[in-house]
Amino acid sequence: MMCASRALLFAILMVVIAIAPNAAHAQSITCSATMTNVAFGNVNPLSSQTDANATLNYNCSNSANSTRFATVCFSIGDGAQGAGNSNPRLMQDGAGDDLFFQLFQNAAHTTVWGSSFFGVNTPVQVNVTVAAHGSASGSATMYGRVVGGQTTAVPGSYQDQFSGNHTALTINESGTSPPGSCSTSILSQFPFGVTATVTSQCAVSATTLDFGTVGLLLANTDGASTISVQCALGIAYQVGLDNGQHATGTTRRMTGPGGLLNYELYRNSGRTQRWGSTLNSDTVIGLGTGGNQSLTVYGRVPGQTTPTAGVYNDTITITVTY
Repeated sequence: MMCASRALLFAILMVVIAIAPNAAHAQSITCSATMTNVAFGNVNPLSSQTDANATLNYNCSNSANSTRFATVCFSIGDGAQGAGNSNPRLMQDGAGDDLFFQLFQNAAHTTVWGSSFFGVNTPVQVNVTVAAHGSASGSATMYGRVVGGQTTAVPGSYQDQFSGNHTALTINESGTSPPGSCSTSILSQFPFGVTATVTSQCAVSATTLDFGTVGLLLANTDGASTISVQCALGIAYQVGLDNGQHATGTTRRMTGPGGLLNYELYRNSGRTQRWGSTLNSDTVIGLGTGGNQSLTVYGRVPGQTTPTAGVYNDTITITVTY
């Protein structure tokens, strides 16, 4: 009986040894990160793009008794005001108007800083090697850009806040070498904000008003040109014309080899409404659409004593008040 008991005890011990698992290596590397805000300042998305940078700083520590390796990934989503947009992203003002922008990993602004969990799947990946009970730190630059050519951007203050689950830090750890891929377990966040102010902007250009070649000035000679105005959406503006370089009082005059030649500029095709520069009186009033708006200048050289033959000209300054 004693031999049987010993045999049974030995069998039980063998089973216990066989099923005891090897202890798994717990994650030893922990990381934290901060991101500075992206402040674009004043922007004019009608005609140009605006760039601004931010800096990610991270620190990783290793609690293990041996060197550990990891691929640390930094994901950025659409932001609290992003409305699900990832390429491009968007900011919003208090009324819900949109301003499009993007965040990039590289100075060439070609690789989007994206997320493993949303939208463009291009998070920033950093491989780290951390000695036993040591730490490692580093930084990465984020390159922001407000997209140019936005005709619907209303002047005002815009923002997109990347807090909570709109950022994610993940760690994929190994005991031999960095895995080179991102973990799906979110360990922490690195909140930041993106802000911009769309300023009230207008741009103006004009074609030359050429009355052509005329003989005797026995009757009116008419001509026309075009002023192109581009103002931000919703901006009220007035376009005024000064009296030129050779005026006497309010009479506009061109100059040439024979002296001075009278002419006038009008707001209407009937040439009864003079185009001047007095606000709310003889200017042309408009409302910006974000696109180019064409205004016609109606010119007239009235019948008068014909001066010496030659080229006569004047320069008019256009003023857009908004």
